[in-house]
Amino acid sequence: MTVYLDSSVVVRWLRRESVSLPGWGGWEHVYASVLLRVETLRTIDRIRLSGAVDDAGVAELMARAGAVFEVVEFVPLSAVILARASQSFLTSLGTLDALHLSTALRLVEAGSMELTFLTHDAELAVAARSVNLAVEGA
Repeated sequence: MTVYLDSSVVVRWLRRESVSLPGWGGWEHVYASVLLRVETLRTIDRIRLSGAVDDAGVAELMARAGAVFEVVEFVPLSAVILARASQSFLTSLGTLDALHLSTALRLVEAGSMELTFLTHDAELAVAARSVNLAVEGA
């Protein structure tokens, strides 16, 4: 299965907040926006600054994030993706979610591939389904 990995899935997995998705890590190909790296590392830094984890905990989170980053093919934010994210969607979306969804749509359009959109964000899942993407996680 080819998947698009939304940041919400990685952040929850890192924080062990939810059960991993079925087949976690067993995907044939994993795509994500370059935003995934930024959002994940910002979350780890916020956790560190809040004092919720000690240095060993931060090191573990960074190692786990690095393992995810190694298997992801990161998609840069292009003018096409930015233009699509600026357009209207059928549902309400914030800026980062619109960028994630637009990245997934661009992959489907450019590669004529079937893609499963992985997210734990209910609003983003509704938006992804509204543009006919298969969704898991929410």
